[in-house]
Amino acid sequence: MDHEELISSARLSIWLDHYDDIFSDFDSRTITERALSDDFIHEARKMLKEKPNGQVELKLLVPEGLRNSETEKVVILSVHRQFNRFANVIKIEMKRIRKQGYLMCSIGFALMIAATYIGSFSNKMFYVTALQVIIEPAGWFLTWTGFDNIFANMRKRSPELDFNEKMAQSEIIFLSI
Repeated sequence: MDHEELISSARLSIWLDHYDDIFSDFDSRTITERALSDDFIHEARKMLKEKPNGQVELKLLVPEGLRNSETEKVVILSVHRQFNRFANVIKIEMKRIRKQGYLMCSIGFALMIAATYIGSFSNKMFYVTALQVIIEPAGWFLTWTGFDNIFANMRKRSPELDFNEKMAQSEIIFLSI
């Protein structure tokens, strides 16, 4: 394998005592429905951070006597399905955060325009000035909080989305040990 091929692929190897190591010990459902183990997800995330970008190749090392090709097919489908579901949940959350950010920015801009309009009155009455003093900071607050949602909060969720999408598209290979 040449240098470029090494850089463009991410290979993860995880040693399993049995197939159940991938799934939560507390979930009693069938293997097709069981939740992924927090330990499995944590190890995959940790290993993926250490690897270069590119297509993920996940090698699951299972004792030779315990291997079952039908179970492996079900495990692969289940792992991909669950990481797809995780990615979709994050996408929905990111869309909601973005929409909320745009709404907050719009309301903030409207409040600042209203404050400017109120400030343009020539007769400075106490109530008009008090209203301007109240809505101007609210406009600034909503605008900057909206921008924070759009940019900073979206950037925080991007690595989690990236991880789940990579794992959902990963090539899962079972090997005997």
